Order: sequence, then C-alpha cells, then structure tokens
Amino acid sequence: MEQFIRDIVSRVPDILMAIILLVVAFIVAMLAKKLVVKLLKAVKAEKFLSKLGVKDTVTNSSIEFIGKLVYFVVFLLFLPAVLDMLDMRSVSSPITNMVSSFVDFIPKLVAAGIIIAVGLFIANIVRDLLVPVLKAVKVDAIQEKAGITATESTSFSSIIANVIYGIIVLVVITSALDQLDIYAISGPANQIVASIFAIIPKVLAAIVIIAAGIFIAKLVAKLLENLLAGVGTDSLLEKITGSDCKKVSLSKVISEVVKYVLVIIFLVQGINVLNLPVLTGIGTSIISYLPAVLAAVIIFAIGMFAANTLETIIVKKFPNAKASALIAKIAIYVFVAFICLNQLGVAIAIVEKTFILIIAALCVAFAVAFGIGGRNFAANTLEKLEKKIDGDVTEETTEE
Repeated sequence: MEQFIRDIVSRVPDILMAIILLVVAFIVAMLAKKLVVKLLKAVKAEKFLSKLGVKDTVTNSSIEFIGKLVYFVVFLLFLPAVLDMLDMRSVSSPITNMVSSFVDFIPKLVAAGIIIAVGLFIANIVRDLLVPVLKAVKVDAIQEKAGITATESTSFSSIIANVIYGIIVLVVITSALDQLDIYAISGPANQIVASIFAIIPKVLAAIVIIAAGIFIAKLVAKLLENLLAGVGTDSLLEKITGSDCKKVSLSKVISEVVKYVLVIIFLVQGINVLNLPVLTGIGTSIISYLPAVLAAVIIFAIGMFAANTLETIIVKKFPNAKASALIAKIAIYVFVAFICLNQLGVAIAIVEKTFILIIAALCVAFAVAFGIGGRNFAANTLEKLEKKIDGDVTEETTEE
C-alpha cells in the first residue's frame, strides 16, 4: 500500500501539469481562434474564402471554419506535451511526428499563400491595365473590320488581357506548388509553363510576319491596280467576254487576287514559324495548289477570249449562221471547262472519261447523220472520190 501510495503521489505533479497544459491549450487555442476570426473579418476575407467552397456547417461561414481549424491546430500542438506528462509516449509519439511534419509544412504553406496572393494581385493589375492600353492602340478595330460583333467581354482587348491573366495565374500556381513540394502536380505544370513561354516568341514572330504581309499585300495591290489601269487593262475585259463590263474593273480584280495570294503566302509563312505540323501541312498544300488555280484562271480567260472572238468572226462572215456561231462558242466553253477541271485536279478520271464519251458521241452522231440522213450525198461523194482516184492511177500508168 505504501508503494502504491508513493506511486500515486509521485504522479500527482505530472497529472497536475498535464491538467494545467490542457487548460493553457484550451485558452491559447481559443485566443488564436478569436484573433484569426477578427483578423479575417477585418480584411473582409469572407468573399474570397467562400470561393474555396469550405464553410462551417453550423454558421455557414468560411471564416468560422478557418477559426475552428486554427483552434484544432493550436490545441494539437499542446497535446503531445500533455500525453508525455502522463507517460503515454506510445500515443504521443505518432502525434508528435504528425505535428512536427505539420509545423515544418507551415512555412511552405505560408510561402505558397503569399505567392498566390501577390501573383493574383499582380495578374489583376496587369489585366486592368492591358484592356485600356489595347483599346488605345485600336486592337478592337481589327474585330470591327472583320465584321465580328462583340460585347465588352468578348472584344479582342478583353480576350488578350484575359489570356495574359491566365498565363500569369498559371505561373503563380506552379510556383506555389513548387513551394509545397507537390511534384506530382508541379512537374507537369512546369512543363506546360515552359511550353507556353517557348511558343510565345514564335507567336509574336508569326504575328509580325502576318501583319507585315498584310501591309505589303495592300501596298502591292494598290500599286498594281494603278499600273494596270494606266496601261488600259480595264478595256481588255470587254474584249475577253465580248460584252460591256463597265461595272467590273479588271485591274481591281487582278490587284485583289494578287493581294489575297500574298496574304495567303505570308499567312502560311507565319504558321510555319509556329512549327505546328498539322497547320504547316495545310499551308504547304494551299501554296502548292495556288499555281494550278492561277493556271486554270489564265486558261479560262484565254478560252473565253477565243470563244468570243470565234463567234464574232463567224457572225461577221456568215450573218445567217448565228446558231452555228453559238454552238462553236459553247463547244469551246465546254472544252475549256474540261481543261480547267483537269488543271485543278478535280475528279481527273471522271473528267477524262466524260470528255472521251462526248467526243465519241459526237463522232457517232456525225457518222449516223452522214451515213443515214445524208446517204445519197455520201454515195455521190464517195463515187466522185473513187473516180478521181481511178483517173489519177490511169494517168500514172500512161506516163510510164
């Protein structure tokens, strides 16, 4: 009994110290909770914290949830010491390790929070400054010239500012994740950020090339239009079509075609700078197809000129043969259309077979018309031809 009493008496100071520590833990935790709640309410953090989706189930307040979290953490810091005073080391040891890990994590968490807060602040300032600057340099005018109706939030200036805002936020979040040593998330995020920053110079170079190309194309088109109008190109359209085309300016049409061809060339070159295989392949295909299109246009113009010229000549020499002149004109149009389709590579096999069938049909029609409809004429013609051949053979025999 004496030994039992001695053991109890010897444990009384430890028990009293444990009780005192528990009381101190409750008091400190309560004070920490109240201090944090007041501080968060003072800086009006409820609006920001509510976006995180964490709220207290009783008060439905995010600030109260953070206060209870602080209360629990502070109380947890005192708990290992209380358990050690009661000689419950098997229980206190895991808690001590957990608390040590958490305490070591707090500076990283604070650093990540500071990085995110400062980064979001800077991102908002940059976005708010970019919108008026982009509007001042009339970036939205490009959208208006393209005929795109947009609201304040969908204008080019807002879109560009939001894209830059998103890039800054992504960089900030990646830096915060690096501070937290969450490499499973920060590793891929760093790769994405590196890819974005690697492609930004290429995008800027592509924009410069395309912008310079549009400027050069407009300048060349204007000079070419004045030059062609000065040498009388507009009157050439009337000769080609055979009709009055005062409303259509050939010099304007040619200059516009040249302008858009140059724009396409510079656009493809700008896409090539981005080094995107899919877009590069499409651009290369477009550039390689342009010569075929230009050749088809030239062939079509020559065909129209030849058809109209032939019709005019036939009508002048044979005034009563207007139907024949029209048939000859249509025949040339059909022939030229087949050549253009073949040049453009549009269903080459079908075009060739159709053309062969048309020629074969014309030959059969001619044979039937000449052999059946003009049977007497054909017989007389063949008889005259036979007599002529026999006469030539007789004269050669006599000379020998």
